[in-house]
Amino acid sequence: MNNKGQAYSTFKLLIAAIVALAILMILMSIISSIFPFFRNDPTEKTSELLNNLYKSPETIKTVEDVTFTPDYVLSALALSERLPLGREDICMSLGDYGDEENFELQTVGHHRIVWNGSSNKLTDIVVTCNINEEMLMDGIEGTIFTERDWDRDIDCSICEGRCCLVALKTPG
Repeated sequence: MNNKGQAYSTFKLLIAAIVALAILMILMSIISSIFPFFRNDPTEKTSELLNNLYKSPETIKTVEDVTFTPDYVLSALALSERLPLGREDICMSLGDYGDEENFELQTVGHHRIVWNGSSNKLTDIVVTCNINEEMLMDGIEGTIFTERDWDRDIDCSICEGRCCLVALKTPG
C-alpha cells in the first residue's frame, strides 16, 4: 500500500459526505414544505410572546414567519390555556389583513382569527400588553398599530383586566 492510494480513498469519502449532505439539505427543504411540523405554529409562537410581554406594559414585539395552514384557528382560548391570562384578556386584530377575505376575525365569546384560505399563508404576528383596555389603547398611539391604521378595527372591549393585543402583519 502506498500513501497515494490511502489519500485518494479519503478524498473520495470526503466528496461522498459532501454530496450526501447536499442531498439531505435538498430533501429537508422539500419535506418541510410538505409537512407542517417544521413550520412556526402561530399559537405556539404567539403564546411565547404573550408569556414574555403580559407583565411588560407598552412593549411591542413581533414574531416573524408563522404559517397559517388551511382552516387554522388562532384562538384566545387556546392561548390562555398556555398562559396566566384568561381568554377575556386577549383581543385580536387582523391588522394588515383587514381586507383579506380569507382571514376572518370572530369575536363571539372570545376572539379568534381563522384562515379560510386553501393554501398556507405566511404572516408575522405583533403583540403588546397593558394593565387594562384603556391603557392598552393609549399605549398603541404612535406605534405600528396606529401608523398602519389597524386601530380602526381594534375592539378590546372584551378585556376585563390585563389586556393583550395580537395583530397580524405582512412579512417584511
